[in-house]
Amino acid sequence: MRTLIRLTALTAALTGTSLAAPFALNLNVMNGDQPFTGQVTTQAGQVIDTTLWQVYISNVALVKDDGTELPVPGLTLLKLGGSAGWQNVPVLKGDVPAGTYRGVRFDVGVPRALNHLDASTQQAPLGLDVGMFWAWNPGYIFSRFEGRAQVGGQTRDVALHVGADTRRLTVSLGDVMKPGTIQVKDGGAPVTVNLNAARMVAAGVGTEKFDLSAAKYTQVHGGPVADQLYLNLGTAFSLAGAAPAAGMSMPGHK
Repeated sequence: MRTLIRLTALTAALTGTSLAAPFALNLNVMNGDQPFTGQVTTQAGQVIDTTLWQVYISNVALVKDDGTELPVPGLTLLKLGGSAGWQNVPVLKGDVPAGTYRGVRFDVGVPRALNHLDASTQQAPLGLDVGMFWAWNPGYIFSRFEGRAQVGGQTRDVALHVGADTRRLTVSLGDVMKPGTIQVKDGGAPVTVNLNAARMVAAGVGTEKFDLSAAKYTQVHGGPVADQLYLNLGTAFSLAGAAPAAGMSMPGHK
């Protein structure tokens, strides 16, 4: 076995290729700079107790030093909270050449080629059984957040659903001007991304606050508030341990 490893390493050195290394992408859900525990506060000061949060992640890629992308195939439906918890949630695994990379990119959503297939014929993580498909509006829900909040002395159900091809979000994290932002070593090391839940409800449409006393902010399935949620989520991701300036989000309309 040692001889095989040495020969493989020698071949890689002679050909200029890198050995494959295990790559893992993980997600931490945060509330500001603190670990998320299931409660998120809106811009208007209302507290939402999360009951469900599911998110599709697709089109993962590492950005090489020359700016080209190395795809890591896979489509994942993250089921946050519950038995999965909120921190170190596995997103995707694969083998990539060991080395340094400028960043990582991924989509929040389902690729267009899959988003309009007959859901009744698809297997998980697509299909009808996962509860992420709109029967009245063909296509998948990309981020499905639900919870309950006390508003004006009453309990309100909250459903913040984001979907549609125009709201598939492309997130680009890292420093495209600085090689070595992400290191994938021979033994493998996870790349961890933070998702700041507070950012999702940090701004309403236009100059409005994200205020659950208005019905349009409690039941969101499309329209201007879904557009605003899309924009809010675009600011919610960062590389764990990186300075805020190192994280960039790039809205994608594919």
